[in-house]
Amino acid sequence: MTENLVVRLAERLADPAALAERVTAAETPELAETRSLWHAQSLADGHAGVGLLFAALAHSEPRYARIAHAHLSAAVTGVSRPAREGLYTGLPAVAFAARTAVTRPGEYAALLAKLDAQAALLARRLVEEDAPRVAAGTAGARMAGYDVVAGLSGLGRLLLAAGPEHRGTTELLLTHLVALTRPVTLPGGGIVPGWWTGDPILFSEPEGIPGGHFNTGLAHGIPGPLALLSLAHRAGVRVPGQEQAIRTIAEWLLARRSPDGTGWPNIVPLQAELAAAYGVRTDLAEARTGWCYGTPGVARSLQLAALALKEPDWNRQAVAAVTAVCDRPGGAQAFGDITLCHGLAGFTTIVTLMAREPGGAELAVHIPELAQSLASAADLESPFLWPAAAPGGPAVVHRPGFLDGAAGAALALHFATEPDATLGELPWQAALMLC
Repeated sequence: MTENLVVRLAERLADPAALAERVTAAETPELAETRSLWHAQSLADGHAGVGLLFAALAHSEPRYARIAHAHLSAAVTGVSRPAREGLYTGLPAVAFAARTAVTRPGEYAALLAKLDAQAALLARRLVEEDAPRVAAGTAGARMAGYDVVAGLSGLGRLLLAAGPEHRGTTELLLTHLVALTRPVTLPGGGIVPGWWTGDPILFSEPEGIPGGHFNTGLAHGIPGPLALLSLAHRAGVRVPGQEQAIRTIAEWLLARRSPDGTGWPNIVPLQAELAAAYGVRTDLAEARTGWCYGTPGVARSLQLAALALKEPDWNRQAVAAVTAVCDRPGGAQAFGDITLCHGLAGFTTIVTLMAREPGGAELAVHIPELAQSLASAADLESPFLWPAAAPGGPAVVHRPGFLDGAAGAALALHFATEPDATLGELPWQAALMLC
């Protein structure tokens, strides 16, 4: 049943031109929002992200390779690049999908050579833009400069997969993230961790947090650099200070869990951080439980750090935190959304990955329930089988993409139910900084 759902969705997304036409036509109010978000070179909502589904499936089912290629072609043919590029938008998004689609040596080599060079150029530009501030020890990190979705963490994961040819840029990027962990001086005085930011929590919000904050979400916060530094360390790509930077972030996160020790808030406001420096704990609520923000994403980043530095106690605490989420009232049914970003698909993927690591076996018992809940959420009458929850209301939106749509839900279901499926040299979960 579960694999049949994945196949059914693949059939509905197989024709790039027909899919783009359907999305952009917006024949219903529910599709109108999808139209506004769609861009061919988007890993979240575009041909790059949909191509990621077929690229992943092609490792087990070669017939999907042709469809993956068609979506990649649609992402680069006659398409204007977006104004701002990162792992989830523009040429880096296409590069990630293309590298995931590689099933044999040399495949997509010419395309990847061009796209990887563009990603490296973008990474160097981001480092150069922020280097003077970091060198001066001035506070004010920009989330879009270092995060997974738009910044150096996401680009770093792509370049890490690109191999020795871009090792210099990868090391430059890692060195910059190491520097991000050094204390900085606030404009009004005071020493705080280097990832303090005055940015709003979400890029779509017009207002920031009074006094700024320390973002703890994997998508936009310090767990992103932690995960990349840890993955690079495990891969043997290391720069001076990297191990200490991993320890600094991991220990900071562990010290800022909820009072019961089972979860993390989405952010730590400045006042709460200053209070913590004096040993005063502030009860900060977890506003979202998902990949982007909340306990699951933080816990996986900590597990990666634990595996990199051989710290079993960090791993135990990370696994315990995710187990506590699994044991909450309602279980899998408590998730109001199915997406990878902040819903059931993302949580299922994190649990499945963590369960397969050393020390994570206790999580395996939860995978069947999570997978069944994902399957049960499918609606055969929905255009893309898995409708997503609309922000701020009970309505739904129909999105075919990877991060907030049906392609991501299908990948999560496939991964949870097919443990022996081949993932290729760059697993699709790496786009979430989970591996």
